[in-house]
Amino acid sequence: MVLEKLRACWGFAPTVDRNIALVEGFLKGKSFADLAQEYGLSKSRVRQIIEKADRLVGGGILTKAEPSKASPRSDFMVNYPYIWNLAEMHRLGSVTPHHFFAELERAGSLERLIDKMKRLPWRAPTTRELARLVWQKERGESPWPAMKRSRVAIVEPSCPVDHPDRDLQCQHALEPAFQELAERAAESGWTEDEIVYALLELAGARLKSNSEQL
Repeated sequence: MVLEKLRACWGFAPTVDRNIALVEGFLKGKSFADLAQEYGLSKSRVRQIIEKADRLVGGGILTKAEPSKASPRSDFMVNYPYIWNLAEMHRLGSVTPHHFFAELERAGSLERLIDKMKRLPWRAPTTRELARLVWQKERGESPWPAMKRSRVAIVEPSCPVDHPDRDLQCQHALEPAFQELAERAAESGWTEDEIVYALLELAGARLKSNSEQL
C-alpha cells in the first residue's frame, strides 16, 4: 500500500520508477550506500528521496506511521488513478494533479471543489480544467466537447475533370473548411505542428488507399 500511495503521489514524474525502486529496496533492508551504488546516486540524494517518500505517506518508511496525522491526499491519489492520465492527455502538467488533490482535500468533496472553482474562476486555470474533466468523468460524461458539424459550404466544381485548373479550384473550394478544421483542433489543445502533421498523414493514407484500389 505504501508503494501504491507513492506512485500516485509522484504521478508521471520522469524519475517515479527509480524512486519507487529506491524505496522498495530500502524497505527490503538495503542501506543508503547500497542503493546509492546500485543507482549511481550520492548517499545524501538517496536519503533525500526516501525522506520525502516518508513524508508523503505519513510515515512507515523511515519513521513510525501515523495514519491519523497523514495527509489524506495520498489516499485520494490512490482512489483516482485516472486523474494522472487525464492531466497527461490534456497536457496540464505533472504538478497540476498535486494541486487538484490539495484543493480536493481542503474542499472535502469533489462536488464542493467544483462549486468552489465555479465561484473563483480565476484560481489555478489548469487545476480548474482538471477538476472539470474529473467531474465529467465521475458523472459518466465525455470530457471532450461535442464536435460541431462544419457549416462551411464547399463550392462545387465549375470545370470538367480534365481541366488543367481543376486541382487549384479544388484547393480553393476546400480551404475554408480546412481552416475551420485546423482552428477547431487548435481550440481543443493541439499544436500547429501536430495539426499539420496529422493532416498530412491522413491525406497520405487516403491517397495510398485510393492508389491501392485502382
